[in-house]
Amino acid sequence: MCDSLGVIPVSRFGNEIGHEEIKINHRFLKEMGTKAIASVLLGNKTTSKLHVAFNELNIKGGIYMGKLLSKNRALTELNLANNNIKREGIVAIAEALPSNTVIRKLDLSGNGLGEKDAALLAEGIENNSSLHCLNLSYNKFSEESGVSFGTALTYNNSLLELNLSWNHIRRRGAEAISKSLRYNDSLENLDLSWNGFDDTGTAELGESLKRNSALRELNLSNNRISDEGIKNIAKGLEGSKKLEVLILNHNLIFNACQGVNKLLEMLHKNGAPAMKILAILDIKLDQDCETLLAKVLENRSGLTVHHGCKKSDCFVSKKKETNPFDFLKIYLDKNKIHASDLFKRLDPDCQFRDSLSRVEFIDGMKRLRVMSDFYLDKLVEILDEDGDGEIDYSEFVKMS
Repeated sequence: MCDSLGVIPVSRFGNEIGHEEIKINHRFLKEMGTKAIASVLLGNKTTSKLHVAFNELNIKGGIYMGKLLSKNRALTELNLANNNIKREGIVAIAEALPSNTVIRKLDLSGNGLGEKDAALLAEGIENNSSLHCLNLSYNKFSEESGVSFGTALTYNNSLLELNLSWNHIRRRGAEAISKSLRYNDSLENLDLSWNGFDDTGTAELGESLKRNSALRELNLSNNRISDEGIKNIAKGLEGSKKLEVLILNHNLIFNACQGVNKLLEMLHKNGAPAMKILAILDIKLDQDCETLLAKVLENRSGLTVHHGCKKSDCFVSKKKETNPFDFLKIYLDKNKIHASDLFKRLDPDCQFRDSLSRVEFIDGMKRLRVMSDFYLDKLVEILDEDGDGEIDYSEFVKMS
């Protein structure tokens, strides 16, 4: 197949043909390499998991993957993250979803998808009955995208986990997604962090939380939510029976902790009885809130509250310093690669060199989105301890 297409075969794919899971991430397959793989797997009945992230599939590669989804009835997991799939490629994938009855997990994160792509995907999601886990993070979805996904969630009753983090969903889009939770009775895990929900979105979300009977984990970190927004959520949680994890880290809380106080009062009165984890990091708590928090934790032994702020005079205890190598390990484990593989991918020419400059190292790490800039700066300081401006390959691998 590779010879007929004029493609240099990927040895890992050849070795894994027929295996239940095939992983060929970061191999620069591009369009023709993807065509070869899709052609081989069209009639394959043994491979159920395919990972082809970071391969520059582009539009045509997306079309080949769409054809694979429409005809293959063995694939249950497909990872297409960070492949620059757009336009016709997304059309092919979206059109394959309604007729596909076996796909369970789909990752389209980091593909630069926008409003038109959202409308196409939303229609496919709405009419699909098998998909359980969908990752759409790190795209360019904004207000209209939220409206499209809100409609899809209203009618879809198979999706269990949805990741929409690191997008630009706000205003009408935030309201639409929030309203959909009144009707959706399947979604258990929803990640909306790093969007722009603010208080407008939480007004509808609070009403939905009163009625929703499925949601177990909700992440609203970094959404510009103020005291009023937290109050909306607290009011909704009074009627929540299933929510176990609520993450509200790094939001903008004003007016002396009134919102957090309402949240803690609700928990103290045994509202949200299933709640196991509440995260409110980097939100200022005054002494009254801290006192109430202590009472909540005393009464609810099964509840863990992650809290802390950066002000030195804050009553709450400081947040534990995070080691940048923790984020590095998470990235390596998630992508199932060794530190040496990561180092070689940071720069096209680095696989033949023993070191990288600070600039080359930082640019590569940012491109691969290994960790935030804050922790990346810390990592570089540790790795370049002698200050010569070079990151040594052997030292990086050893410390990782």
